[in-house]
Amino acid sequence: MKKLLCCLTVLLLTGCSAQLGYRYADTLVEWQLDDYVELTDDQQQRVSVTIDELHLWHAQQELPKYRTALAELREKIAAKQLQYDDIDRTENQLWQFWANVQNRLLDEVALLQDLSMAQRRELLNNLQDKIDEQREEQAEDNDSPILAQIDRVNRREERLKEWTGDVTDEQQVLIRKWVRERPEGEFWLDYRQRWHDAFADALLQQPPDMAALQALITEPRALRSAEHKAYTEQRTAVRHKYLWLLYESLTDAQRQKLLEQADEYLQLLDELIADFK
Repeated sequence: MKKLLCCLTVLLLTGCSAQLGYRYADTLVEWQLDDYVELTDDQQQRVSVTIDELHLWHAQQELPKYRTALAELREKIAAKQLQYDDIDRTENQLWQFWANVQNRLLDEVALLQDLSMAQRRELLNNLQDKIDEQREEQAEDNDSPILAQIDRVNRREERLKEWTGDVTDEQQVLIRKWVRERPEGEFWLDYRQRWHDAFADALLQQPPDMAALQALITEPRALRSAEHKAYTEQRTAVRHKYLWLLYESLTDAQRQKLLEQADEYLQLLDELIADFK
């Protein structure tokens, strides 16, 4: 179920196809679930109904909150009243939106009890494969740190360009400094592995340990080590620093482009909210 929010969020941010994508996000999620576990016809029907309900809930209850948050941010940018603390405030809002989905998912954890032991092992094996693939990608980055750094710079420049239309020389310098100052570590994959192992311990019990599964959904960050938490705080501080510097560096033309992009997404959200009423 967690894949639904990821799918919805990505689709919302992918441009002109976003509205069509969000409308059919439930179908896209069902297709992706097939990559993790093969369900029986009865299970597929129950999951399909659950995903449809979650999709409708998200559209009716959560999208209006996204619209309100984006509109408030847009108005602050237009009035040149955005403050440094607004970066942290906005990120906290996004975490709260995710927490809302996590709490909603608690109602659906019981679906895991319907899986046979063979299906549970299939699910766990496929999840482990994804982690292993990411470890291989991380190892490639470690073998070519300079190329990995260049790739990060290019990706940040492209993201900025999507919102501002272009990137100035000053902003290119800021992005390179951001990438250099960004602390590196493999805490995320270690954390994902701990989560997977705890998930496996709970899921493979007969019956599954539902309390443990629910805790893994609502409080996954409890598995992060002290070092991982400190690392995350450092990354957050660096990210906020350079997001603010990039914001302050915007030209009038870039600011106008940013506002136009925000208006497009506000219109998109209005249309999606109307579609699901």
